[in-house]
Amino acid sequence: MIAINFTVAVEPIPQPRPRFSKFGGVYFSKEITEYKAKISQVAQATMQKLQPLTGDLSAVIRLYRKFKRSSRRYGDCDNHAKAICDALNKIVYADDSQIVRCVVEKFTDKENPRVEVEILEIDEWNFSICK
Repeated sequence: MIAINFTVAVEPIPQPRPRFSKFGGVYFSKEITEYKAKISQVAQATMQKLQPLTGDLSAVIRLYRKFKRSSRRYGDCDNHAKAICDALNKIVYADDSQIVRCVVEKFTDKENPRVEVEILEIDEWNFSICK
């Protein structure tokens, strides 16, 4: 079984809606761009010389923020997953469409905000995690 695990020491940020320039272009804030770059850097360091995974995958994302889980500022799970999964494209896997199971958990940790990511191969025949 191939399992990729890493932790990024950063305050988790949900993916915002794209912004549109008056010239018709689409862009994201500097904050989310830097956040995704940090996740990509840690993923690249974790993968080192490994090739991106090519099969069906399971993603487990644990978010540790300074806010309470119930706070609206915490963000929606799907928006957090979007930002993180996009940042891992072409690094941990060929494309985030390979993720067939995704679990996002939110926790509070005022002292140590972070993102923990675990990517596991999935056995396509019985949809269980490979062992």
